[in-house]
This record gives sequence, structure tokens and C-alpha cells, in this order.
Amino acid sequence: MNFKISNLEFFKSVISTVSFENLYNNKQSIYFIIINIVVAFLGFVRSFAFMKFLDLKELGFLTLIQTGAMLIGFFQIGLINGGYRILALQDSKLSKDTNNVLFSYFGILFIVLLGIYAIGSITGLITENLIVFITILIGLFALLNNWIINMLIASREYDRLNKANLLSVLLSVACLPLAYFYGIYGGAISLLIQPLALVIFVLLTGRNLWINKFSISVLKLKNILHYGFIPYLSGLFFLSYMQIERWSIASYLGTTSLGSFYLVFLITSLWVLIPTSINSLFFPKAVKYYEDKDYDNFKTIININFGVILAYCFIVSLIIIVFLSPVVSFVFPKHFPFVKYALLALPGLVFRTLSDPISLFLNSVVKLKPIFWSDISGLALYSFLICFFVLLHSFTLNAVVICFDIYYGYKLFYLLISYFRLKKQVLL
Repeated sequence: MNFKISNLEFFKSVISTVSFENLYNNKQSIYFIIINIVVAFLGFVRSFAFMKFLDLKELGFLTLIQTGAMLIGFFQIGLINGGYRILALQDSKLSKDTNNVLFSYFGILFIVLLGIYAIGSITGLITENLIVFITILIGLFALLNNWIINMLIASREYDRLNKANLLSVLLSVACLPLAYFYGIYGGAISLLIQPLALVIFVLLTGRNLWINKFSISVLKLKNILHYGFIPYLSGLFFLSYMQIERWSIASYLGTTSLGSFYLVFLITSLWVLIPTSINSLFFPKAVKYYEDKDYDNFKTIININFGVILAYCFIVSLIIIVFLSPVVSFVFPKHFPFVKYALLALPGLVFRTLSDPISLFLNSVVKLKPIFWSDISGLALYSFLICFFVLLHSFTLNAVVICFDIYYGYKLFYLLISYFRLKKQVLL
């Protein structure tokens, strides 16, 4: 983030160096962003439909299903993170070997989780058999979904990815009547359909992502985890933060309060979709520039990524401030009292998103410890704050939002310090 770049130089660099057409050799990268905006909008519609069809207690349970599915993400141990960086090197043999390892690992994980589920059902440890089974499927297909999207982005198959994204979200929305007729079960199936449909569509429309052999080589696993384990730990701490947040609300305030907070979860999940898509487009090229020691273009990538993210935060914050209250008041009046929590969470969302370009820089240059330490210290701070409010008997949804904002503000501050300290070391 070289802030000395002039406005004229900035826009020249956008046009000549990092224009979507030059950067990705394909107009489909522009469509990728547009499709992701459509996906975000339809996700918004789906979540609003849940708010219309389900009561606050059911929304709370649906949130717990999503939280349980996220727990499956713990088991990827960093293979997706490391594998994506290897894919970005554009080596076809390495990419094929990495894909074989990932799919083989996911197959083993599926068998293990299925075995645990069967034992739990037989012994009576699992009571809500169907809900738990759907939760496991959502988690597993979400992992496959993430990996397949990474592969398509790295190979620049944006047309195929765009079609898969659009088809999967449309099918998910088409299943919304199930939530009306079958309540929480229908809502869970609607959530499952999106990653399931994307995986099936992509695998049926081309054999290049199919594995050609079962492969769990210790050496290959080590190589992948060299790049991916610390980002995985970072993600682990983030998932732990989400577990602490949601289970503490459910435990101390009740499932209905968790449902009252659904609007914040909705805004948060939709907020990150576009920045994630933008960073996914920039990351492979940033890695390639850095590995090729093309530091000028690498710095330009980081600068422009920061500029785009900053503009996104400003525009979307303004939209939320102006339109959220009247829209919720008109369409979902029972959720209007909870709009205040979403508005109070805006600083935290901005802090979270402004951290992305720094994370892009650190991941590209494989300086991962700052990410790790920002997450572990941030989680410790967040846990302390939660305990502080609980011990003072002041644990409310307002307190949860305050903890949310402080957590992301602290992480951004830590990463900024690390960025300015490391920038001169790695860009000789």
C-alpha cells in the first residue's frame, strides 16, 4: 500500500497494468464480479425469506446449523489454503497432484464423519438425526465448493464458474418454499443445495477437475501445508471466534436472542462476498508477480486492491445506513428493533474488510506469522471482553456488537503495523 502514488498514476495503473482484461485475459473476470453481486443479492433474498418464514427461535436454530457446518472447516487442516497458493503458480503437474491429494483427503474425511454419525445415531448420542446429517453434508460440500472455486479461478475458467455460481444460487432460492412448508428442515435443505449444486455442475461439465488417482502422500501433504498451515490456524481462530460469539449468545441470552441477531449475521455474511471475490481475482496474479520478482506490478496490485476495497466499504456502508432501516421496517417489521445492531456493527465490518489487502500481501510473500499472531491475540482479547461483560452481568446483544467492533479494529491495527514493518524487507 504505497500511499505516495498520485491519483493520475493510480488510474493509469488501473487501466494499463491491472485492467480486468489485461490482468485476466478474459472479459469473464468482469462477469465473475457481476455474478457474485447477483449471488450476494439472491443470498440476501434467501436470508430475508428465512426471516419471513421462520420465527426467532427457528432462526436461532438455523444459525446453529450453519455454525455446526462451519465446524467441518476445522478438518481441512490448511490444505485448501496451501493448495490455492500452489495452483496460483500455474504449474499443471503440481496442480493435478494437489487436486488428487485434496479430493482424496475429502473422501477420507467424508467416510470418517459418516462413521461418527452412524455410531452417534445407533448409541443415541445424536437425537436430531436428519438435522445433524444435513449439517455434516453442508460442511463437507462447503469445503468441496471452496476448493473447486479456487481451482477454477486459478485456471481462469471464469465462464464455467459464473454458470456454476448462478445455477447453484438459483436452485437454492427455488427451494425456499421448503422453508415455508417444513420450517427448519426446509431451510437447512435450501442451504445445502447451493454448494451441492455447484460441485455437481462443475464436475459434470469437465473432467479436468476429476482426480486420476487416490493420493495421500506425506511429502505432498507437507509441501501443501508449508503454505497453508498458518493461514489454516488463522482461519481456525476465526472459526473459534464465531463459535464463541454464537454459543455465548445461545447459552446466556437464549436461542431467541440468537434469532434476534440474525440480521447482523446476514449483513456480515453478505458484506464479505464481494471483497472475497475481488481478492480471489487478485491473489493468483499477485503470487505470480512476486515469485517472478516483478515487484513494481506486485506493489501496484496491492495498491489497487486496497483502493477498490476502500471504495467498496464507503459505498456499501452508505447504502446500509440509508436503506436498511426503511427496507426492514417495510418488509420485516418484526426485525426492525434489531436494525440498530447491524448499524452498530458497521465499523467492525469496515475494519475486517480493510484487513484483506494486507492479508493478500502477507500471503503472497509468505510472511504468515503476523496473520497468525493477530488472530490468536485478537481471539484472546475477544474472549476476555466476553468474559468481562458476563462477569459484570452486562452481557447483552449491544455488548456483543461492541466486542465485534473492537475485535476487528484490533486485528486491522496489528496487521497495519506488521505491513509497514515488513514491506521494505520483502520488496528489495
